[in-house]
Amino acid sequence: MSDLPLLSWALVLAALVIGILAGHFGWGKRWPSSLSKLHPDYLTGLDYLVTEQPDRALDMFLKLMDANAETIETHFALGSLYRRRGEVERAIRIHQNLLARKELAPQHREQALLALAQDYLRAGVLDRAEGLFQQVSEVPRLRASALDSLRGVYERQHDWQQALGIYRQLARIKAAPARTVAAHYLCEMASLAIERGDFESARHWLRDAQSEASPFPRAALLSAQIAEQQQQPDVAVKLIRQALADSPALLQEELPHLLKLVGAAERDAILAELVAQTELRDFGELKRLVFAAIAADLGDAAPLRTSIEKVFSQDATLQAVWKEGPKQSARIAQEIGALLAQAEKYRCNECGFSGLIALRCLP
Repeated sequence: MSDLPLLSWALVLAALVIGILAGHFGWGKRWPSSLSKLHPDYLTGLDYLVTEQPDRALDMFLKLMDANAETIETHFALGSLYRRRGEVERAIRIHQNLLARKELAPQHREQALLALAQDYLRAGVLDRAEGLFQQVSEVPRLRASALDSLRGVYERQHDWQQALGIYRQLARIKAAPARTVAAHYLCEMASLAIERGDFESARHWLRDAQSEASPFPRAALLSAQIAEQQQQPDVAVKLIRQALADSPALLQEELPHLLKLVGAAERDAILAELVAQTELRDFGELKRLVFAAIAADLGDAAPLRTSIEKVFSQDATLQAVWKEGPKQSARIAQEIGALLAQAEKYRCNECGFSGLIALRCLP
């Protein structure tokens, strides 16, 4: 059964029935003198609707629909509804039936091709979806929608070069998403080049990424990875600190890495500098640094003691665990560190997806 509330299904199906009847009888042009010509299966479909059998009702109505000017939009609405419910095979059948009709108007045929491509994309049949999106992208009025969906196909295939090419086409028609999307594609290409040991190509892609979006911390971190592999720790440290300054949200992940590069001798100096920087911003940034340090088992680090006490004593949520007093700070920090180690590290700014590893969300 559908995840949609039954009332929503009833409203959708009621609208569907009205559309079918309107097309069947030509309502708006004339009112039938009698309903005696009504096909018995219409009444059967209505009975399924009333008795809370929406799937059987939809099947019945679908068999009775004529693909004419009065009902064509009902076909598309029904197909879209099936796709959203995850019943992709039914959506595909609807759109294939439409395309099989020789009398279908060109604009409706183009729309059906786009809908069928979206069905295949939802079903994970990427090769068929790709071919149809490419075909529909030649239609000016559907070009932006088809290209953006095609970009999603290439993302799923991890074909970042093709995805970037489609992004460029969308940019030319002023329909591209944020430039950070292109920067991420370039970083993906750079990451693959780093895996191959092709640092020259990686640097090229990273320079392009930073020209698309600046500042762009991901590019800085990948550049730091190259510097580290080429035995340039000072350069790597500089790049990581640049990334942390641009995006403090990376502290929990990158602080241990940074401190490992600088070594024990410089650890306290780096922490003291980070504390000074965060205190110039706002309390939230200081709290982020404190939590990152606790998660990295740095709760006893001298430069952080005052900051930890400040965060725990001033934050309304943490005051409850701080009531035992600063003497218990080490134990409290250890317990919170254990919790933070299992907490989410990343959250998508667009859809809210969270997890322990960084992922780009797909459309």
